[in-house]
Amino acid sequence: MMRNRSLVMMICVLAVLTVSSRGAGAASGLDDATILAIFDQANTADIVTGRLGAKYAVSEEVRALARMVATDHVAVQHMGRELAKTLDLMPTPPDNDTSVADCARAVALLQSKAGAGFDQAYLQYEVAFHQSVIDAVKGTLLPAVKNNELRSLMNAVLPGLEHHLAATKAVAMKMGVK
Repeated sequence: MMRNRSLVMMICVLAVLTVSSRGAGAASGLDDATILAIFDQANTADIVTGRLGAKYAVSEEVRALARMVATDHVAVQHMGRELAKTLDLMPTPPDNDTSVADCARAVALLQSKAGAGFDQAYLQYEVAFHQSVIDAVKGTLLPAVKNNELRSLMNAVLPGLEHHLAATKAVAMKMGVK
């Protein structure tokens, strides 16, 4: 069980931080098109896993959390894509981006679980994922943003990410998931 928890956390941290850590050493090397791509990919990952949670969780509380997370990320992704159109920016993933493969591994791991084991793995994934996204946004992406509208969008959605993290931690605590 501990091995699975560590694997879920490793996958989700890699899914976001692998992309953003390439820019961490040279945050000034990240441009707004790349930041938009990273932002979009993070939303995509949580839409996919949220939909899995809504479908496969056994706890109604976990299903409700997953529906909220997926719905919120769909809305945020839409805002990011609309901003990209407004700014006439083509979101461009960083070189050697592995986020799609990392997300696929996380999905495969979650799909390999059933029952309460799924709920536990999903909650662990969501806690680690949201923490890593929040850290990436605050520590890497926001400092590199050049466009004020993109900065405003990221600052506007940050409280939602923090809410998802807090809500997930609350459900995990209630269910005894560490």
